[in-house]
Amino acid sequence: MKKESKKKIINLFDGIDESSIDRIKQQLKSIKFKKGDKIQPEKEKGSCLYVILKGKVEIKKEGKDSEQSITSITVMEEGEFFGEQSFLNAEPCIADAIALEDTELLEIPEEELQRLCFSYPNIMLNLFSALSERINLANERFADSFNEMIRKNRLTAIGKATSKLINDIKSPLTIISLNAQLIETLFPKAEDLTQGIIKQANLMDELLQETLDYIKGNPTHLIIQKVDMVNFLKDIEDTYGPSLKSRNIELVIENKCSEPAYFDERRIRRAIINLIRNSSEAIGTSGTIKITANLASNWLQISVIDDGPGVPPAVVADLFKPFISYNKPNGAGLGLSICQKHVLEHKGRLEYTPAKPQGARFDIRIPQKYDLYGKELY
Repeated sequence: MKKESKKKIINLFDGIDESSIDRIKQQLKSIKFKKGDKIQPEKEKGSCLYVILKGKVEIKKEGKDSEQSITSITVMEEGEFFGEQSFLNAEPCIADAIALEDTELLEIPEEELQRLCFSYPNIMLNLFSALSERINLANERFADSFNEMIRKNRLTAIGKATSKLINDIKSPLTIISLNAQLIETLFPKAEDLTQGIIKQANLMDELLQETLDYIKGNPTHLIIQKVDMVNFLKDIEDTYGPSLKSRNIELVIENKCSEPAYFDERRIRRAIINLIRNSSEAIGTSGTIKITANLASNWLQISVIDDGPGVPPAVVADLFKPFISYNKPNGAGLGLSICQKHVLEHKGRLEYTPAKPQGARFDIRIPQKYDLYGKELY
């Protein structure tokens, strides 16, 4: 989740004693606006600086054409000021200023502001500090928007490629499943092997479709159901334990759930499988992956813990962002993003902590008392 930049509040009269501020205010005119009033229209030439004495003002900018929505640039509160760019640049206002509530402003005409700057140099310093801060915030917003544009373009490109890939792979997967069923018919004793082939083919199909849904932002309709944790975890162990064992990686299951849990079984299984795959790739050729499950205080916690090298500290902050991949030259960097999406859809949390003495630990936490619509489950 992107962290919003914190706006630094700079008061025009910072550094000036109270008695001087009172004299300044007495020499100037205060004006009042009702909620919703447009104080300073976009594209009109302004000639005054406004200091907010009471209320809130939103700075908004319209899109270049009627199809583009209005963008809120910032909300200003008591003590802040606006309107300086219009007369400093001798150009029309670049955005609307609208009263969010009943508001009182101190109006400072251009000539009066020049006089005050000579009499009180701190006003000039505060003015330049505010301008510098606003430029920094604008640069950050531009960088965020640019990065978001790159991310969306990459997702679009991957979406197109994945769509084609799914169509190309679905036929071979269907043929593999049909051949496995045919082999089972001819050789009934091979049922365990053929069912494993069919299950892996279905999982591959689900994985591709899941990736495509994430990239396209398709809405997810969860199916919350009652899940027997013993059977749920045993199925994961039976499906992935043998392949991990062949690489000298031990899969350990520790189930402390004495009663059923409630979640979308298919999606949480996919999240756990992604975490197991990440752990196995990090471990390499020998190690242990432990899955624990526990129900307490109306929360289900499923943890995937490995004794691999762990996550590099430099990567942790961006771990769940798309396209972030570590120690995977051919990785797309979408696995953990998809895991987090599945957990968040359950109104849960997916968290990472380093394992001790070494390794990685991912905790899936899913609320159990209520379903997604506030209805008691049990």
